[in-house]
Amino acid sequence: MPERKTEIAKASELLTRPFTHTVLGQVEGYCAYLSRFQGAYKFHEHTKDEMYVVWAGEIFIDYFDGPSIPVRQGEVLVVKAGERHRSRAEEEALVLMFKAAHLFAE
Repeated sequence: MPERKTEIAKASELLTRPFTHTVLGQVEGYCAYLSRFQGAYKFHEHTKDEMYVVWAGEIFIDYFDGPSIPVRQGEVLVVKAGERHRSRAEEEALVLMFKAAHLFAE
């Protein structure tokens, strides 16, 4: 049987620029991505929910017409479909993201 595990520390070494990602695994149309955050991403929305799990550091999810939510290491936040938002990190952070595989193409 082929090995199907990934070391997150090794995967993070592939991420050399902010807001880049690598696929850790895929299950029935959903992917687990490891992403490096630093600075602010653009405001956007998706047709499906997405989940952020902060692996290292701290991020903020800013809602377009709403609050800015801090998400710290070991915390989880789900952004519901259709909610206009952006992610940002004042300092470098590593984030596990769970979302429909096609969402990075949007």
